[in-house]
Amino acid sequence: MRYRPGLIVVLTILISGCASDDVNLEPTIGSLSEKSAQIEPRAQFSISRQQAIDSYRALILITGNGTGTGDEIRRLADLELEASLDNRFADELVKQQQGLQESLEAINGYENYLRLYPDRADNDYILYQLSRAYALDSKPEKSLQALDRLVAKFPDSRYIDEVQFRRGENLFVLREYEQAEDAYEVIVKHHPDSLYYEKSIYKYGWSQFKLNRYRDAIDSYISVLDLNASSYKIDEIGLSRDLGRAERELLDDVVRVVSLAFSYEAEKMSLRDYFNKAGQREFEPLIYLNLGKLYLRKERITDAADVFLAYGKQYPYSRYTPEFHQKAILGYQKAGFSTLVLQQKKTFVNQYDVNSEFWKRQDQASQASLEPVLTRHLRDLATHYHAQARASKKASDYKVAASWYRHYLESFPEDSDADQINFLLAESLFDARQYASAIEEYEKTAYDYARHKNSAEAGYAALLSYDALYDQSRSHQNKAFKRQRITSAMKFRFEFPADPRMPAILLQSAKQYFEWKDYADATQAAYRLVDDQSIDKKIQRPAWTIIGHSHYATGQYKNAEVAYISLLPLLGKNSKETSEIREQLAASIYRQGENERSAGNHLLAASHFSRLGVVVPTSPKRIVADYDAATAYVELKDWPQAITLLKSFRKKYPKEKRWKTGVSEKLALAYSMQGDHALAANEMMTLSASTQSASRKKDLMWGAAELYQKAGKKDEAIAIYKVYVKSYPAPLERSIELKFRIAESYREKNNTGKLHYWLNEIVKADANAKSERSPRSKYLAATASIELTRPIQRSYQSVKLTVPLKKSLKKKKKLMQKSIAAYTRALDYQVEEVTAEATYQIAEIYHSFAIDLLQSQRPRGLNEEELEEYELLL
Repeated sequence: MRYRPGLIVVLTILISGCASDDVNLEPTIGSLSEKSAQIEPRAQFSISRQQAIDSYRALILITGNGTGTGDEIRRLADLELEASLDNRFADELVKQQQGLQESLEAINGYENYLRLYPDRADNDYILYQLSRAYALDSKPEKSLQALDRLVAKFPDSRYIDEVQFRRGENLFVLREYEQAEDAYEVIVKHHPDSLYYEKSIYKYGWSQFKLNRYRDAIDSYISVLDLNASSYKIDEIGLSRDLGRAERELLDDVVRVVSLAFSYEAEKMSLRDYFNKAGQREFEPLIYLNLGKLYLRKERITDAADVFLAYGKQYPYSRYTPEFHQKAILGYQKAGFSTLVLQQKKTFVNQYDVNSEFWKRQDQASQASLEPVLTRHLRDLATHYHAQARASKKASDYKVAASWYRHYLESFPEDSDADQINFLLAESLFDARQYASAIEEYEKTAYDYARHKNSAEAGYAALLSYDALYDQSRSHQNKAFKRQRITSAMKFRFEFPADPRMPAILLQSAKQYFEWKDYADATQAAYRLVDDQSIDKKIQRPAWTIIGHSHYATGQYKNAEVAYISLLPLLGKNSKETSEIREQLAASIYRQGENERSAGNHLLAASHFSRLGVVVPTSPKRIVADYDAATAYVELKDWPQAITLLKSFRKKYPKEKRWKTGVSEKLALAYSMQGDHALAANEMMTLSASTQSASRKKDLMWGAAELYQKAGKKDEAIAIYKVYVKSYPAPLERSIELKFRIAESYREKNNTGKLHYWLNEIVKADANAKSERSPRSKYLAATASIELTRPIQRSYQSVKLTVPLKKSLKKKKKLMQKSIAAYTRALDYQVEEVTAEATYQIAEIYHSFAIDLLQSQRPRGLNEEELEEYELLL
């Protein structure tokens, strides 16, 4: 189907002007009711349009010379125009040609009507219809002339708003923009209630735009938007979803052209300046948005960003401000302006984050839409500075990265990526050598979030941070740091038991506990390592060591023994560590013996001491254990077993002088308790010979002598007594008693000389004792004195008085005096039985002297008288 270009233009105008209008301006026969009374029809009938046309044509043949009312001419033209409109848009070519002919006939009809009735009041309608017919016939100039005639002759026509609109449309198509503007202006300024008001403002603005009067055009377009905003057809940022296609296309075009106009006026007037002067509008975001988009399409990136950012400066708390700010950032990003991107992302975060005044003023929906943008920028900033720090290796740069990661987490702690951000925060803190803070963040990453891909890595990194912190602050509360590390390691073990690094971590924890003497926790950690046979022997070896040493330190010697026995196969046969562990094993066994001994379980103690030499035969502790085993049997009073072990000990360690005394002591006791007093005494004499202590030597000699006495070996005992009293004259009580025993032993042997010697020693000892004298010493001295006097008395008694009497008397008298003197000294002891005997013997001496004197030999040669006188003298 082919159309002439002029026809297409005119038809387009007609369709937009008539087909879419809500008011039908075409008169019908029914409209004549305004001029005649209404007649109620008695019957209804219908005829086709073609029948009506034929009827009117027939009527005009009669009245065509003006004799009719003229309505028949007008109505026929209207019907022909209607038919032309229908047929011109038909698909069949025949109908299109028919429609063309019908439009010509309509034009002739309207022109004929005006010729016949030039002054009729309703000719404004005829001129309007004529204009339409010319337009349909592709004669826009004549169509416009008809409208001009109508405006000139009928300025107050009821159709004036539509007529001016049609004029404006025709003039606009003809590019007569000033005249078109004038036509539209009539409606804009004088017909605000017109159905064409909005479209007139729209085309009014387009006319001004075409005339390069952009500021005026903007005013017109803003008026269009004002109209639609009041009827809720547009909102702050877009068009209503309920708009029809035509309305949407019109408003889209308005917004587009406003943006163009503002772009052309950018150097003279900004959006901010315009709305500050013209008054603020709710749909300003829509204008800013589309102007920014326009600049972006033209790749005027900086201008677009300036527009988007200007909105934020004008309306800092608008919910669209972050959206526009983001568009500016995306523009910079697309253009490759990395410095500006970084700068604006920082500004974005600082301006809209959760602690900002902006955030506080937003509703939940706005906050929710802003959150993903904020998190993205925070992540970008943090990772940017983190990468920068990794390149520079500067702690200060890592701190900057950490500050952005922390900002992210403080702002959105519940974000789905918070765990990964937290991990990166910890990483940056570690690289910044802020190990204490790194520990906190690593542990938070590992244990405070649901399990994620970096959970175990964060937990392990926390432990590395503790190690670094210890090295960094070696002189500051190291134990506290290490205890925290242990706690962290235990968390790691609990959360990630299958982690391949777990054994090494657990071992380090066990070592640390052991270092702090926290042996319970040390063994608990170490047992977890040795109980799992899949763990490498290199880990199990130190674990068994910790177990053994911990049990030993806490007195659990049996457990220590088991641990050391388990450890030995894991060590080299001749290593230094092997020797040390064997000694610890021996010590564990020995300590078990000690504990049993302390508890009074000497048999068990002896068993432990004895087996030490079996388990660790080369241990230096074996000699002690063997000795203590014998000692345990001594405590048990198992004298035969004690003697056996002691004799074996002496034979096994002949050169060990340290133990000789103890062995002799215990043998002495064992022999003594078993009744082998002589053997016991021998041991005591051995002890006496080896001791350097005078008092101990004295006691040993005394004990040995006593045992010899019990064994019936008096000579050995007396020999010891003699040495004893000579070496230890004090105390008097013991030495005088021993002298008495010595004397008695000589009495038993009838060795009077030695008896008297020791009796005399008794007397001298008591005499020299002075204040130490005791009733016993006096008694022994007194009896010894009496016994020593008896030989003198017997000497006295043995002397006979013979002539010459003077000589024998002198001798006897001397012995008598000596005996009396001795008995008199015995009286001084004041020992009752001695005093009695001394007194008696003194009397006896005097008595015997008298008798001996009377019975003395008479001198020879005396006569009877001289003999009588001699006896009288006696």
